[in-house]
Amino acid sequence: MRKLAGITASILVAAALAPGLASAQSPGGAAHSGVPSAAECAPKKLVHIVVREVTPGIDPASFGAKPRDLYRLGNDKLRSEEVDDPEHHIHQTNVISEPDLWIANLDDGTGIHAVDPGPTFNVLSPVIIGEGVSPRLARLEFGCEADFIKANALKPVRVEQVEGAPYDVYRLGSDGDAVEILKKRNATTPAFTRYIHAGDLVLVWRYELYDLSSKADASLFKPPAGVNYQEQTIQ
Repeated sequence: MRKLAGITASILVAAALAPGLASAQSPGGAAHSGVPSAAECAPKKLVHIVVREVTPGIDPASFGAKPRDLYRLGNDKLRSEEVDDPEHHIHQTNVISEPDLWIANLDDGTGIHAVDPGPTFNVLSPVIIGEGVSPRLARLEFGCEADFIKANALKPVRVEQVEGAPYDVYRLGSDGDAVEILKKRNATTPAFTRYIHAGDLVLVWRYELYDLSSKADASLFKPPAGVNYQEQTIQ
């Protein structure tokens, strides 16, 4: 049974995009530690992303394949929204405005509030995170894919046809694994991100929206109203 995301001291998990994917991959989760970063991801303008998991074998009708919304601004603000999951009575929205974190279930009006004890207050939103993930690959973050390509001086390694359209494939390998970013020719934003582990394609995210034009809305990074939040201490 799905449960509202918990909080641990080592990583503040917003369970933003895939709460069922646990330790091996927590795409879109947010953290203040545990994921190394070569360069701080801090979008100067509001980034609004809608992604959907399209990993081979996933049931397209399942909750795991439903779209997820992600908003990022600066190095300290993140909001993630799931669609309603009536089967488990969870409609989860997560907001981080460092040092505060709120995890809300809009279905029953319950939630959790916690304060990041620091000493750093940088929100991370890695595409992949978990045990065994190469630190170099874990630096790929939602909202900073272009920065990742630039920081690693990546060039297209091939052109791949997806649903009849050509995409440039940017690839970074590390410790036998790899991440790939697929972009349409001359596009500034990604269309897909992929994670290859031990030679197998184990995770694919499709970007259904990548909006860099929206004006910052302060209300996005405030706790959802009408929710009874319980305080939780992070040791």
